[in-house]
Amino acid sequence: MTQGRLPNLIIAGVGKAGTTSLFWYLSQHPNICASKVKEIRYFLPLAEGDGGVLPPLEDYAKHFKHCGTEAFRLEASPQYFHGGKPIIDAIKRTLDHPRIILVLRDPVQRLWSTYRFVKSRMGPLPTSLTFDEYVARCQKVREERQPLSRENGPYWTLSGGFYVEHIDQWLDAFGEDMRVLFFENMVEDPPFVVGEVCRWLGIDDRCVHSFNYSQENKTIEFRSKTLQRLALVLNSERLLGSRRALKDPLRRAYYAVNKKPRQERMVEATRLRLQHLLKDGNAALGADLRRRGYTDLPAWLNAS
Repeated sequence: MTQGRLPNLIIAGVGKAGTTSLFWYLSQHPNICASKVKEIRYFLPLAEGDGGVLPPLEDYAKHFKHCGTEAFRLEASPQYFHGGKPIIDAIKRTLDHPRIILVLRDPVQRLWSTYRFVKSRMGPLPTSLTFDEYVARCQKVREERQPLSRENGPYWTLSGGFYVEHIDQWLDAFGEDMRVLFFENMVEDPPFVVGEVCRWLGIDDRCVHSFNYSQENKTIEFRSKTLQRLALVLNSERLLGSRRALKDPLRRAYYAVNKKPRQERMVEATRLRLQHLLKDGNAALGADLRRRGYTDLPAWLNAS
C-alpha cells in the first residue's frame, strides 16, 4: 500500500533555478498531485552525513495521502542533485520508475541569486557581507575541495555551479526518465516549457495555458527587518504556503511596502571574472548535453 502513495515525479535540482515556480505550475495540472510540502527532503540524510538512515517510508507517503487517481505524485527537493550516487541509488531502490526533472540556471546568476536570497532570510550571511566577499569565501570552499555540509552550505553554491561534475551520474542512472530544463527558457515562456514536460510525461498539455504562472520564491532587498521576519513566518507551509487566494495579493502588497527602491547590483568586473572561472565547465556541460540530444540550450551553454 505504501508504494502506491509514494512520488513518481521528482524535481531534483537545482536550488535558485525556478524549482518552486515549476512545482507550482505543475501542481495545477489535474493529472499531477503535488505534495503538501514542496521540499520533503526525504532522501537528504544520505548526503548530509546524518548517519545515512532514512525515516520510515510511511513518513514519506503521508505527504501524498491527499492524492487520488492522478497519474503523477510530485515532490521537489532541489538539494538532491548534489547528493550524488547515494541519493540516486536510494531513489531508484525506493520508488517505482520515477521521472526526474532537473532545472539548471546560469551558474553566475544562480550564485548572485543565492547570495541575495540567503541574506534576505536573515540567516547565516551577515547583512554587511558584500558580494565580492561572498565570492571570495565561496572560492575558498572550492579551492579546498570542501564537501557540501551544513556548515559550508551557504558558501558551496559556486562549487555546486560546476554542474558537469554531477550531472552524468543522474543522466546515466535515469536515461529517458530524466529531463533537463533551463531556468532561462522557463522565464521566457513558462507555458511552452510546462507543455513540453506534460508531453514528456504523456499527459494532456491543452490545459497549460490556463495555469497561473506567477513567479515564486522571488528575492528582494527589504526596508524593514521586522516586516521581513513577519513575511517569512506567514509564508511558511503551515500558514500561507499553499493558500493562493490569500498569498498572491498579500505578496503584491508586501513588495509595494517593503521592497527597497534601489536593489544591489553585481559589479561587472566580478561577473566577468566568474564567467571566466566557470567557462570550461559550462562548455563541457553544453557538449555533454548536445551529445545526449539537447538542442535548445541557453546562451551560457553556447558561449565560446
